[in-house]
Parts: sequence; structure tokens; C-alpha cells
Amino acid sequence: MIFEGTKKSIFFGLGLTRAGICLPDVSVYITLCDMLGISINEFFAGEDIREENYIQKSEDNLIRIAKDSKYKIKNLKRSIIGLALIVLITSFSLGMILVQKCSYPENYITAVDKEGTEMKTAELLSGVDGAFLFDYHTNEKFQSLTIFISEYHFGKLAAKNKIAELSYEEVESPTEGKIVLVPDFEEFEVKLIVADTSTKYSTTIPILEKVEGREYYGRSATQIEGKVSIQKNSEQGLAAFIYGKDGLSTTPIQNIEQGEIDQQNDYIYFISFQFSE
Repeated sequence: MIFEGTKKSIFFGLGLTRAGICLPDVSVYITLCDMLGISINEFFAGEDIREENYIQKSEDNLIRIAKDSKYKIKNLKRSIIGLALIVLITSFSLGMILVQKCSYPENYITAVDKEGTEMKTAELLSGVDGAFLFDYHTNEKFQSLTIFISEYHFGKLAAKNKIAELSYEEVESPTEGKIVLVPDFEEFEVKLIVADTSTKYSTTIPILEKVEGREYYGRSATQIEGKVSIQKNSEQGLAAFIYGKDGLSTTPIQNIEQGEIDQQNDYIYFISFQFSE
């Protein structure tokens, strides 16, 4: 008689479960049974089988093996589906992260949402000409932030001046900050505010100085749209205030930045910035 423990030890030695999905070739069982002097049905049953019970035991063993195999195959399918879902979700998450990193630069400046609470509050405080707010974010150190104003008269550059310079040579440069421009047509000036976590600077820029009949001029403005990558040591456009006596046209910031100035506009005040290492 074969004991259950003996049969289990044989299966264990073969690296198999009691009725695994991947069974070895039948010849392996036959060889073992010949060595033990038993039938294959006795091998699976774990006990001596009387001759009259051979058929019943054979059927029982086949049914048991079929059921166990079916159950394990079902579990295997579930495991494969689960792993596939995990791989799919992980791949999707990694893909989204890569897309965001490729789409959005690490160092950038962007106009504040016009429909946001911050912008609405600024517009209420600034008056009829509104306000222009910009947020910048940097992951790299820089030595200074400089703001320039370029003044164009009838399409020609008349003057260019540095109106603000924040130095960070002796302190840690900020990772984020804000630039605010508030035009005031009644006072013929534009207020500039530059602020970060440790510094705040403000100044007033006069416009249309000594221009006769300036109170009758039409006015418009343009600014950057979306997230703009910050290019170190390179001057980049931020906003422009446009004035015209007999009419005007709104020129995109990129055009002004490249020197493409519409002569239909009598006066343009082009505000630009530069982050320097």
C-alpha cells in the first residue's frame, strides 16, 4: 500500500503540485509505477485498489485531475488579466508623466488666468485699463532678473531702457515669482511690480510724454499666451502697450520680439525680461 505522504513526497520531488496544470509525460508516471510495483490509478489514489474498483478509481482520478486543472487554469487567467491591467495602468501613468514633462518646460513664465479670482481682484483694484499678471517658475539657479522697456515711434525704435534689475548673487534665487503690469491711461503711466518669496520691487513708467493730444489716443495691449519656456541669458517679450491717434492694430508679442513693428501704431511700449546666470 502506498501512503499519502509517499505520493506527496514524489510530487514534491518532481516540483509539481498534486494535480498541476503542466503535468509531465505519462511515461514518467508509468516508470515510477513500474518501480513501485503499482498501477497508475493506485499511484494517483495513494492506496491499493482492488481489481473491482479499478474503473471507478480511474474515473474519479480523471474527474479530479480535470476539475483541478480547470480551476487552476481559471485562476491563471485571472492572474494574467490582473497583471495586464497593472501593466496597462502603469504604462498609462508613466506616459502621462512623460507627456507633461515634454509639454511643459521646467523653467517657464505664464500669464495668470484671466477668469481666475486673482486676476478678477487685480482688475477691480487697477481700474478701467486692467492689469497684466505673470507667474514664473524656475528649477535652476539664476543670478539676476532684468526688465526692459523698448519704445517705438511709428515703427522705429526710439529708446530702450532697463527699468528693473533684481540681483541674487548673494542670496538664493527664488523658484517662483510674479511680474505685474498695471497701465493707467488717465495718468499716462504703467506701474511695474516684481515680487518673489524674498524680494519686492515697484516702479512707474511714464508713457506718451510730451505727445500733443495724447488724451485722445486709442489704446490696446498684447501679452504672451500659455506657458513660455524661459531661455537663460536671452531677452524675451512679455507684454506691449500700443497707442494710436488715428487707429491702431494689435501686434503679437512674437512679432515685436523679432522686430516686426506695424507702422500703423504710433507708439508701442514693449516690455521684455531676461533671466541671467
